[in-house]
Amino acid sequence: MVVFDLAGTIKDFQNAVNRIDGLEFLAQFLGEQSEPDDDFHMAERLKGRTDKLVSHSLYLVMSNAKAIDELLRLFALWQEDPEASFEHGLGKFKDAFRQLVSIRRWGAEDRIRETGLRERWQETLELVGQSVSTVRVEVELWYRREPAQRSAAESHVEQIIVASGGSILDRSQIPEIGYHALLTELPIQQVHSVLASGAEAIQLLTTDEVMFVSPFEPMSVVPGTLEPVASIQVPAADRMEGLPRVALLDGLPFQNHDALAGRLIVDDPDLLGDDYPVAARSHGTAMASLIIHGDLTTEGEPLSRPLYVRPIMRSQEFPTTHERVVADRLLPDLLHRAVRRMQEGEGGREPAAPSVRVVNLSIGAPARALTRRMSPVGRLLDWLANTYNLLFVVSAGNHSGPITIPASAGSDVEDARSAATRAVYEDSLLRGILPPGDALNALTVGATHNDGLGEFAVPDTAWDITQLSAPSYYGATGPGVDRSVKPDIHHTGGRALYTRPVVVPGQEELELRVAPTAIAGPGLQVAAPGRGGATNNTVFTFGTSNATALVTREASRLFDVLEAGAATDEDYPLPDPQYHPLLVRALLAHASSWGEWDGHFRRELELGVQEARRKLSALLGYGKLDTTRLGVAATNRAVLVAGGLIGRNQRHNYELPLPPSLRARAEWHRFTITLAYAAPTVGQLTRYRGAKVYFDTPDTSLAAGDRIEGEHFAVRRGSLQHELVQGTRAMVFQDGAAFPIRVECMDDAQRLAAGRSIRYALVVSIETAEEVSTTIHDEVRTRLRDQARSRTRGRVQG
Repeated sequence: MVVFDLAGTIKDFQNAVNRIDGLEFLAQFLGEQSEPDDDFHMAERLKGRTDKLVSHSLYLVMSNAKAIDELLRLFALWQEDPEASFEHGLGKFKDAFRQLVSIRRWGAEDRIRETGLRERWQETLELVGQSVSTVRVEVELWYRREPAQRSAAESHVEQIIVASGGSILDRSQIPEIGYHALLTELPIQQVHSVLASGAEAIQLLTTDEVMFVSPFEPMSVVPGTLEPVASIQVPAADRMEGLPRVALLDGLPFQNHDALAGRLIVDDPDLLGDDYPVAARSHGTAMASLIIHGDLTTEGEPLSRPLYVRPIMRSQEFPTTHERVVADRLLPDLLHRAVRRMQEGEGGREPAAPSVRVVNLSIGAPARALTRRMSPVGRLLDWLANTYNLLFVVSAGNHSGPITIPASAGSDVEDARSAATRAVYEDSLLRGILPPGDALNALTVGATHNDGLGEFAVPDTAWDITQLSAPSYYGATGPGVDRSVKPDIHHTGGRALYTRPVVVPGQEELELRVAPTAIAGPGLQVAAPGRGGATNNTVFTFGTSNATALVTREASRLFDVLEAGAATDEDYPLPDPQYHPLLVRALLAHASSWGEWDGHFRRELELGVQEARRKLSALLGYGKLDTTRLGVAATNRAVLVAGGLIGRNQRHNYELPLPPSLRARAEWHRFTITLAYAAPTVGQLTRYRGAKVYFDTPDTSLAAGDRIEGEHFAVRRGSLQHELVQGTRAMVFQDGAAFPIRVECMDDAQRLAAGRSIRYALVVSIETAEEVSTTIHDEVRTRLRDQARSRTRGRVQG
């Protein structure tokens, strides 16, 4: 294994390495950015040297010893004499070597540097001391193309683990995402050795076949209370209509609860329900309740279709009321099997729920948040979404630790609110998106601080320090991999209170901790397993899991709208069902914006004009979802939707008819454009998006406005692009003019093969205030109907 630390472009370097027999690129990882210097700096064609930060990349190569020796020989030769002659075909190495910071072998520290293993092991010893005898880790191996090489590597690593006194609990190979891993149990002595003597102290971390070793701690859920008291009445489930559209991969719900009875299809091939006490079934019950009914406080209309449930959690051995994601299985393998069973079937059986189009994942991996490389489970969701045409709605993750603020801010709730906002922002790297919320092709959801409970008397022992409807302090923040926009959107997660701190004279800092509110609220009211067989109990909860379940509910309602088709035969037909998962993803983002968050956080965080967009894009994503804008018409707004297949270097042109009522009127108006596509992905590369689909920068001159909210570069780094152009200047255009949108496709991490195409969905809208015009919808619709009739006449005449 050899590591190259590079600065600047590496395209020629990668091409040159590929010329050496036996060398194989296995992965690419982005390193920290550094200040430019005389040796390493970025240059532009016209300006020359710039002061931009230099991005270092680690290119990892594994091969036989002879090939590695050849590479090291060339580098040593170049170091001695940069003008030395190289063999034919290897001259490009010289240009690449000029950008090298160093060349070294992949070592023990590399295997744990970004996984948080050392830190987690230190925490383990501090918390439990000598009371544990083993620890569990996920050992991710370099994925080799040849099965024989993978088998040999796995066998070697297994021998090392067993020889150290450890054991193998699970193993997985998923070729489609280049994933090869072992779930292992190691003796506690291995922990002591690493903490005392460094990573090289144990053989596992010095083994060439090993890429990363990560702490393995499946997400666990602690119920807010074991004494739910609130009760509800919900309408009994009549005969459910249709096949399931939504799948919930979570804990096992309390199926006999009044809110859930007759509304679930539970598929439990692992028989987890055989040893799953009713008292422990809190998380799955809550998520199913939110998806079907929404916040029970608001008495929403229940979904008419049954909910497909696949349990992937079980109750812990102690205490049995706590739940945890299955602890003896690798999460990527568990999810891979669950989705394939649902869509393809397993063991020769028919698919369990092929009608499912939306998958709710309100769970995560509570490991260290990673933003420089995609997590294995994130890679899996990207591939599953593309392969099976599914919409994954995933929680961004919760960071439940205390918020540290200056003691000087602890005497007033407003001061505490401002201090907490700044503290969360400054700690954003430690409060990053949790896997699988990093997935590009998933819709990742953060939580806002609101619920349906209304006015609430906060007790003297607690503080409500979060601004109403603002992003919740407990929610994970972005950005995603390669500084893409994550979380994508925010939605109602339930209000969380914090215990009022006691200020001690001389104290410099205070810790704000979440207060218990499960019995009396605030929060979202959800179904809960009751004592003594009660089937109507509820509790109040909060979290990004809740927000995710509510977004899933809205997604199902959007499918109803799309499947109903066009209102009349005169209208264009809605896009084919193959585009519906992407259209729903785009529509949810389309109905989201920063709104009042923009000015509030600019002032609160004292952000300058230049830095605000970049930093707020990471903090706010695409903003807060406004459900009143979903699936309903408005006279002052026109919304157009489209879906298509696009290949490399192709361009698709769309036109939004401009309504005459806005011509030459200096009034507020807004264009919103949202594009979602199923990004193909490539193995373990950081730049692993195989191709990118995007729309050109909107024509701000024609729109008589300016781009607002999301940073220009960030919105193109994922697979969901959402841009807004807003203005108050008068638009000048001729009768019959249209606003152009150009969708393009180009290669990214690899060349998109000839004949291959990418699914995408596009949503475009134009709106103004009601007092300006109430005819925009009808004006645009009339133009589109005229176009549809013209095309129909053309086909008949032809």
